[in-house]
Amino acid sequence: MFRTFHKAHAGRAVVVAAALFFVTGTCGSVTLPHTSIQTVTLPNGLNACIIEDHQSPVVDVQVWYHVGSKNEVPGRTGFAHLFEHLMFDGTTNIGAEDFSDYIIRSGGIDNAYTTEDTTVFWETTPSSQLPVVLWLEADRMRNLDITQSVFNNEREVVEEERRLKFDNPPYGTVVETLYEHAYSVHPYQHMTIGSMHDLDNARIEDIKDFYDTYYVPNNATLVMVGDLDPDEAESMIQKYFGPLARGVRLPANHIPQEPPQTAKRVVKLDLNVALPAFIEGYHMPADGTADAYPLRLASNILSEGESSRIYRRLVYDKQIALEAESTGNFTEDPNLFFVFAVLNQGHAPAEGEAEVGAELSRLKSQLVTDTELEKAKNETLRDFILSRQTVQSRGEELGYAAVVLKDANLVNTEPARFLAVTPVDIQRVAQKYFVPENMTLVEVYPKNAEGGGRRSGAGAE
Repeated sequence: MFRTFHKAHAGRAVVVAAALFFVTGTCGSVTLPHTSIQTVTLPNGLNACIIEDHQSPVVDVQVWYHVGSKNEVPGRTGFAHLFEHLMFDGTTNIGAEDFSDYIIRSGGIDNAYTTEDTTVFWETTPSSQLPVVLWLEADRMRNLDITQSVFNNEREVVEEERRLKFDNPPYGTVVETLYEHAYSVHPYQHMTIGSMHDLDNARIEDIKDFYDTYYVPNNATLVMVGDLDPDEAESMIQKYFGPLARGVRLPANHIPQEPPQTAKRVVKLDLNVALPAFIEGYHMPADGTADAYPLRLASNILSEGESSRIYRRLVYDKQIALEAESTGNFTEDPNLFFVFAVLNQGHAPAEGEAEVGAELSRLKSQLVTDTELEKAKNETLRDFILSRQTVQSRGEELGYAAVVLKDANLVNTEPARFLAVTPVDIQRVAQKYFVPENMTLVEVYPKNAEGGGRRSGAGAE
């Protein structure tokens, strides 16, 4: 669900830059090599981004459909994630399981994932198999064979996944509860996994309509990275994807925008858990916006690893929490920075909330030190460098830049945006976003605790 840095580029220059980075330990010593990107747009609306890289005889192909859980409407949630499964279940030309079988038998690997904003399918294979991979992806883009039996089977798979990841773990629904109350109209309000009720009540006609609306050339970006000739790759794209019909039902920017939150929201839950906990979320701007970069570094300072401010304060210094996690969930539309902590026995959620509040107040009242900011920038650049070692990670970052950030060249220019952040920038965004009226809080109490826990409810303060 949460984006991490997967900055991708490969080759000897990266190895040299990485060595220089780790020897010097200073941000200014790193110069990431420029990535040349060839772009193509077909008459049917398909966009393609191509990177030539002959480091090894493999190629990575990714199809980024600009559809995620935010494109779902109330009562029909979980559809995008369902299609992550359905797209492997056969077309009018190949049988169920044949797609991955072709990839595996060629010596390759494939997978897919769904986010709030996109659904991504990818394959890494020997470069000689590029025509096969492109044919397979073009085939399932418009020829998926959605039968009732296939639909029923994948629906059961997704529902079991929901039980495993959300419904059964002790605190599995806490993040879901946070988003339900932090958002009022924007579809980030619901999880990518969807609801059991919506999946149970979905009709095959609804599923087919979703497919015909979103899984079309003019809603897709094709990413190709690796051992290829860009001009030959462009010819293959024209051959396999050119004949596909343009989608005619693609909605035009129908996502409702969330209004600013004006008052603190509080939810109290009684759950079958052993220890109390809390999660609090602050609304943040969209990824790629000017404020996102200082906020990303602020998130790093607050939450990256056991030496981070929040973890160190709650777990080590005050010893009131068993675990503490915090992260910024930066996405195409404004999302949340949140803190989640499980308290030690004998400590109430209010104690942890007060300590987090004190740490956020310190960020607002005092400039971060040069050492802290340098470390945060170094960790960010490290992630840029290390994830440029495979064609798959390079493709992932290229796709994210092109589709979500809407600028493929950010794979080259984004590091400079982080390096330009100052302590004053971090203080400014902390003062702007880490305020009580911008926060939603969920407190969790053990049902069997002495005193009977607390009654579930929600309200504003």
